[in-house]
Amino acid sequence: MRATETASRLEGQAGRGAGTDAERRAASWLAGELGAGGREVVVETFWCRPSWALAQAWHVALALAGSLVSVASPRLGGALLLAALVFVVLDALTGSSPGRRLTPARASQNVVAIAPPAPPIDAAADLPAERTRLILTANYDAGRAGLAYRDAFRRACAALRRASFGLAPGWLGWLAIAIVWLLAVVIVRLQGNHSHMLGIVQLPPTVGLVLCLALLLELGTADFSPAAGDNGTGVAVALALAHALDAAPPRHLDVEVLLAGAGEGGGIGLRRHLRSRRHERKAANTVVVGIAACSGGNPRWWLSEGPLVPLRYARRLRQLAQRVAAEEPHLGAAPHRGRGATPALAARMARLPAIAIGCLDRRGLVPRSHQRTDVADAIEAGPIESAVQLGLLLIDAIDAALAEPAARVSVTPA
Repeated sequence: MRATETASRLEGQAGRGAGTDAERRAASWLAGELGAGGREVVVETFWCRPSWALAQAWHVALALAGSLVSVASPRLGGALLLAALVFVVLDALTGSSPGRRLTPARASQNVVAIAPPAPPIDAAADLPAERTRLILTANYDAGRAGLAYRDAFRRACAALRRASFGLAPGWLGWLAIAIVWLLAVVIVRLQGNHSHMLGIVQLPPTVGLVLCLALLLELGTADFSPAAGDNGTGVAVALALAHALDAAPPRHLDVEVLLAGAGEGGGIGLRRHLRSRRHERKAANTVVVGIAACSGGNPRWWLSEGPLVPLRYARRLRQLAQRVAAEEPHLGAAPHRGRGATPALAARMARLPAIAIGCLDRRGLVPRSHQRTDVADAIEAGPIESAVQLGLLLIDAIDAALAEPAARVSVTPA
C-alpha cells in the first residue's frame, strides 16, 4: 500500500485519540497491515491517562493560586508554587503526577511486529553472538486541534527558536521559568519587602500563567485533528521501512516495529513498551529510530528534543545521520533542534541510544500539525519518499557501524 494511502486510511478512523474506539480500530487495521508481511504481530493493551493538557492545567492552576495567595501569605503561596513546579517537572519526566491522577484513565494499544528469528550465526562471517535490536517506532493516535497549535503561535515560537540559535526552551521550560520567577518574588517578600514594585514584577509571569491555563483548558477539550500528516505519515514511513527491511534484512540488526498508542500523551505507548522490557532492552543491545511526521518540507534528523529540558540524541547516531546527508545531498536532509516530543524522545529519556527523523518546512514546522486541515489530500508524496530513503540509508549506516571494531559500544553513547 502506498504511504499516502496509509495516511488516508488512518484519517478515516476519525477521532482516533488515545483510548478511543477509533484508536482501537486503527490498531486492529495496522496489525493486519504488519501481519500481511509475514511477521508475528502482537497488540498490547495498557491503561494510561493520556490527557497531558488537562494534567498540566491542574498544575498551572495551582501555580496561579500560589501567585495570588503569596501577596497576603508569602509562605503559603510559596508552598503552592513550589508544589506546582515539582508537579510540572514530575509529569514531564515520568508522565505521572497528581494532575494526571485527576484525569480519566483510558485503555490504549501498542501494535508490535516482533523481529523475525535471527539467521544462524556464521563464525566465518564474524557476526556478534548477541544481535542489536532496532526498534522502528511511530505513534498512530491523533492529537487535539487546539488554539495553541494555530500557525500564529507556532510561527512565533519557531522565530524565537531561530533567533536564539536553537537555545530557547520548550513551552514547559517557559512555564517552569515563570514559576521560578514567582518563587523569587516570594523569597523577596519573605525578607520583609512589600513594595508596590514587587507587584509589578509579579504581574508578567502571573498573566502568562492565566494565558497558559486558558490554552491548556481549551486544548484539553478540543476535537481531535484528522492527523493524516501528524502522525499518519510517520506511521506510513515506518511501514514502508519495515517492508523494505523484511525484503533485505540487515546483517547485524533485528528489526522490531512498534506503532505506539497514546503517543500524544508524552510517548506513553513507547514508555510502557520499554518499561515492560527494561531487563532486556539495554543501551548495549538496543537502538531506537523514531519516525515523526513527513507530510511536507525536507527531511530532518533531530539533534535534541524535549519540551522541558532539551535532551541530545545519541552522538554516534547523529554523526551517522550527518554522514548520510553529506553523501546524499539530493535528499536535502539537515539537522534540527526540537523543543517538542518526537516518537523517539521516550527512548532517549530511558537512556537508550535513539534518534528521530521526519520532515519539516523551511520554518522548522510540521505543516498543518494538530489542525483540522491536516488531511490526506494535503500531503505531499515527495517528502515521504525522501524520509523513507533517509531512514533506509541511516539504518544501513547503523548496520555497517556495528561491523566495526568495538561497534557494540560505538553506537550507544548519548
